[in-house]
Amino acid sequence: MFANMFGNENNVCCGLVRLIPKESEWEAPTKFPIPLISVDVNASIVHAVAQVEVTQVYVNKEEKPIEAIYYFPVNPDGAVSHFQAELEGRVIKGTVKAHEEAKEEYQKAVENKTTACLGEETKADIFKVRVGFLKPGSQVKVTIGYVTEVKNEPGTNAIRFYIPTTVAPRYVSPSEKDDKAEDIRKMKFSDTSPAPLTLKVAVSLQDDIKSIESPTHSIKVEKQGPIPGKQTWQKALVQLSGTTTDMDRDFVLNILPEQIHKPRLYSEKMADGSTAVMVHLVPSFKLDEQKTELIFVLDRSGSMMGQSIELAKKALLLFLHSMPADCYFNIVGFGSTYNFLFPNSVKYDDGTLKKAISHAKGLQADLGGTEILQPLKEIYEKPEIEGYLRQIFVLTDGEVSNTDGVLGVTQANAHKARVFALGIGDGASHHLVEGMAKAGGGTSAFVTYNESIDKKVLNQLKNGLQPSLIDIELQWEGLETTPIAEKTTVEVNKEKTLLGYNKPLESGPQSAPGNKQSPKRIPPVYDGSQLLVFGMFNSECPSAVAIKALSPDGPLTIKVEHSTENDVGTTGMLHRLAAVKLVRELELEIAALHFQGLDDVSEREESKKKEIIEIACKNGVTSKYTSFVAIDVKDEKPSMENWAMETRYVPSQFAHGWHGGQFMQSAPMMMACGSGLSGPVGNVLTKSRMKRCSPKMAYCSAVNIPFAAPLPQGGALFGASASPSFNSRSLDMSMPIPMSMDSMEGGNDDDELMNKSDEPKVTPPLEKLISLQSFDGSYLLDEKLSDILGISFEKLKEDDKKHGLPEKVFATALAIAYFVNKLSAEKDVWDLIVLKARKWLAKNLSDAGQVDTVINVAASCF
Repeated sequence: MFANMFGNENNVCCGLVRLIPKESEWEAPTKFPIPLISVDVNASIVHAVAQVEVTQVYVNKEEKPIEAIYYFPVNPDGAVSHFQAELEGRVIKGTVKAHEEAKEEYQKAVENKTTACLGEETKADIFKVRVGFLKPGSQVKVTIGYVTEVKNEPGTNAIRFYIPTTVAPRYVSPSEKDDKAEDIRKMKFSDTSPAPLTLKVAVSLQDDIKSIESPTHSIKVEKQGPIPGKQTWQKALVQLSGTTTDMDRDFVLNILPEQIHKPRLYSEKMADGSTAVMVHLVPSFKLDEQKTELIFVLDRSGSMMGQSIELAKKALLLFLHSMPADCYFNIVGFGSTYNFLFPNSVKYDDGTLKKAISHAKGLQADLGGTEILQPLKEIYEKPEIEGYLRQIFVLTDGEVSNTDGVLGVTQANAHKARVFALGIGDGASHHLVEGMAKAGGGTSAFVTYNESIDKKVLNQLKNGLQPSLIDIELQWEGLETTPIAEKTTVEVNKEKTLLGYNKPLESGPQSAPGNKQSPKRIPPVYDGSQLLVFGMFNSECPSAVAIKALSPDGPLTIKVEHSTENDVGTTGMLHRLAAVKLVRELELEIAALHFQGLDDVSEREESKKKEIIEIACKNGVTSKYTSFVAIDVKDEKPSMENWAMETRYVPSQFAHGWHGGQFMQSAPMMMACGSGLSGPVGNVLTKSRMKRCSPKMAYCSAVNIPFAAPLPQGGALFGASASPSFNSRSLDMSMPIPMSMDSMEGGNDDDELMNKSDEPKVTPPLEKLISLQSFDGSYLLDEKLSDILGISFEKLKEDDKKHGLPEKVFATALAIAYFVNKLSAEKDVWDLIVLKARKWLAKNLSDAGQVDTVINVAASCF
């Protein structure tokens, strides 16, 4: 490292500074019109299921044939089930085939100078569209339809529906060499939207709709009343308030029914006689807390810079204050490297809490790329603490590419620890966040920049402290043959032998012939978190389903009857979603095979792969191994046989609030900052990007940029953005670079945010009161507490003496009373704080039944 002069700044610490000529001094890349000109989204929600149709219009404005490639985000809880292209009035319907077969047909068509389309999964949440040999002046309309689950907002009665509109840049480890990783490397990004977006959502619920709101977009809602012929169903239409030109964040709807969710059994009978049913249940129960070891895994990669890392820090601090008194904990930060706050988890006490809080407040998004696999492996290898169950909480924007490995290691170790995941920011990866929770037997939640994080954090922690319901059994009634679920838990061989001790036991499917249940293994059930289970039958529809779940307090049961009012028609959405659930379950099993120490991995993988292809092709859905292909049927060859097709990548818009880097090829001067931590690096730090950082400190983060000369290979790779005249290299940043922001030019919303951050921060009473609590839930009677309560310290001591209570008991009761009576609107934040304080009071009073009496005495002091 050395100090250098940059602009008006002296002593700028850099490992490498390179001046890049103005655009006029080097060969600028040829500019072509973006072939994507519009995106139209139409969605239909039927309670817990949705069908989304995305129509993209491509026009070739060049004088040569092109191949347009666009990466479009989809919901990983579903899969693409419809794909067609409209060309010069001809509708070409896509067919699902094994990926290699579909790709071969597409390439042959393009080589034959025939327009063709290929739709394939790059990841479960990234759908790649290739429109090949689009002739000059031609227009093609590509329509993609996918079916997906719609989940409830955990811990609430609201339904949360989202439509992703952009793919945030993903970190790609240099060790990843497969085709999917190469796809992500080739993605391009822009600060502007690739095309204008229009969006409509039809909402149908078997209940009155109380409200529909969006924390992400301005919308208008039209309630349309009962559905004709279905008087118990209500419908509403949601549209954007005008056309937005931005596709930089998820479109999120929070739909609140008038009544609480009732258990229902929905059905769908198709023309071929087959029937699919869906059990929808939002359970409600409360079990005693279990002793836990809590490990918080925090994403500190460059993409978390700005609002994301601040939200993560706020969540971590709330976790730390809300933990139960009797627990162990640790904090792990990860990026290109990772570090543990403590070598091993430590007992929660005042000393460790103080150290953890100091650590949390100082966290920055300064660890470069996003390598979460290795820290997870190390966590799973740590020795277990006897009597304490391990719970892992991951806080991340999820912008990684090696999701298969992360989900695989999580699934393979699900018997060791549960995983709870919190997705942060407007571009958080649902595939990784939801996938980790699903694989790890936990729950997931997401928070955008316009939402409160507190309730979601506490709901996750409550889930981690309580046992989940496992060993769930479903009994379909009114059928001659019934599908039988596999066990929820992965059985482990406990026989002490050199051949398989403590390794998972494999068991074959147990479903009855002709009928299937999806998923085969019913996931763990949590209080307030939606459970969906599908049954697929050759003909008959069950009259009811009986559900039994084992808990530490004994079996919990419920019976759900079927009604003709629960018939959702013949759209096929239940059939397709049931197939998707089976496919995703098998894909997760394949990912886990590589972390189970099995001898015949390839043979097992091939068997499951064939099963996926069979299910996907039969039901017309994409998967990791199947794709859609559509080829023009018009036999018309271009007049110029020597035409050569050129490829054009449609850029995705950077996710709102994303701070991982930026392509600024037109900048007159760029600075590449170096660090020896992760190998050679070269990250662009521009004025516009720095204004999004903290006022006094700018951090470089990983991004691909073109350089005038080749640089050594190394570090993180988000995607090639090099023009034809440059060599592009994969570059990574792991070191903060101090730089004054005072001389930055220009003004925008980021400047306003920075100016606000310079103002003195006033800590609200809630935060002050939480910070005073000891790890065990108690409070001290001191001047800090009196300042918050607004009562003089002398007056508090007099009142305490009058009531004859120990000082800590009186102080703790005062704090509880203040939370409950003065801060009732923020109960979501202090709920577990007060619970811990009440437990401490119960232990320190001669009669535990006096807790409420003492709190009321304290409240009389206000």
